[in-house]
Amino acid sequence: MSVQIVRFRTEPERVPEVEEAVRQLFAAVRDAAPEGIEYGAARVGDGAEFLLTLRIPEGAPNPLLAIPEAGAFRARIAEWAGAPVPPATLHMIGRYTG
Repeated sequence: MSVQIVRFRTEPERVPEVEEAVRQLFAAVRDAAPEGIEYGAARVGDGAEFLLTLRIPEGAPNPLLAIPEAGAFRARIAEWAGAPVPPATLHMIGRYTG
């Protein structure tokens, strides 16, 4: 399983805008219904920092690339963050599933 993350901070007054964009993004992802992935978005604490995580099977293509709304959301992240924010690979060094 490959895990990609995008973490960014925005201005506090833009939090509602980002949250609404996340809701629209996830509506489009639900409509597209890509299989075999886990995709999540969260706001960190009460601040203006956001974290998106995408888990896809090792070697599988990223199905979000085929969803236009996901591309539009990615483009807006640079606007919200004030600079481009590339995805990063999350290297798991420990994990427990009970």
